[in-house]
Amino acid sequence: MGAKVTITWDGLEQVIGDLSALEEKAPQNIEAQTKKLAEDTKQVLVQNTPKGKTGRLREGDETVPAGMSFTIQNSVFYFDFVSDGHKTARGWRTKRGYRKAKRQSYVEGKHITEKATDFVEQNIEGYLSKFMDNL
Repeated sequence: MGAKVTITWDGLEQVIGDLSALEEKAPQNIEAQTKKLAEDTKQVLVQNTPKGKTGRLREGDETVPAGMSFTIQNSVFYFDFVSDGHKTARGWRTKRGYRKAKRQSYVEGKHITEKATDFVEQNIEGYLSKFMDNL
C-alpha cells in the first residue's frame, strides 16, 4: 500500500501575479532610468563644453535616448577639434596671395566626450539598480 502526499502552496497565485507585473513594468522602468541617465549626462556634457564666443558649441550638445540606450552627439562641425585637439593653421589666403603663419602649434583638446563617457561608466550601476524601486 502506498502513501499519498499532498502539498499545497499558499499564495502561489500572488507570486505568479507579481512576476507577471515584473515582466510588464521592468522594461519601462529600465527605459525611464536610461532616459534620466541621458539627461544627467547631457548636463555633464554641457558643463565640460567651453562656451566660446558664440555659445554655439554648447547649444549643439545632445543626448538622444532610444529604448535602453542613448547617443551622445554634438551637431557643430568643429566639436571634434575642440574635444580631441588640433593643429593651428599653416597660413591663410589674402588678397595678395597666401600668407604663411609664423609658427604652427598644437592646441590640446578638452576631452569632452571622454568626460561624459566616464560619468556614464561611474554612474550606470546606480541608475540601473533603481529600476526595481517602483515594481
